[in-house]
Amino acid sequence: MTDLHDFHANLELQHIYLEAYAERYHFLKQFFESYYCYRHGLLTRNGKSDWEQIFEFSPRTVAATKVTDRKQLVRELRMPLTVLTGKLKEMVRDDELSIKSIKKLLDSHLDYVILTRHEHQKLKKAGLLDRMPADYYQQNSDNYLVTDARFSVVGISFTA
Repeated sequence: MTDLHDFHANLELQHIYLEAYAERYHFLKQFFESYYCYRHGLLTRNGKSDWEQIFEFSPRTVAATKVTDRKQLVRELRMPLTVLTGKLKEMVRDDELSIKSIKKLLDSHLDYVILTRHEHQKLKKAGLLDRMPADYYQQNSDNYLVTDARFSVVGISFTA
């Protein structure tokens, strides 16, 4: 069965490749999510990707572990969609876009986390829903290339 999951994950990578190559970035979120689900076996009984399972599978913040009402939780990309898309745009610009390079990028940077609605609002108020903090890009910073930087900046921490 994992061969079939790998097949579907590879199809999603091909979709991402085609969209990025054509510089049509607005549909990437759905392909990223499907790839993530197939990669981690988060599927319905019919073998389709099931984003609802992300809530059970993904790491939770300390506050989110105490919440039992699913409606009070939000799934969020660990690295914002705009940042992932930016990395794909760099690959296109530098003529480095390939299925292999996309897979490497997503396998190392595509991850979901579960937050409370309150924590999600904290990110939004800080302007960090769709960007990383400035010190993420500064080599002399403790947050340089730390994927959890935007969460730590607003005081959100994760369970071990």
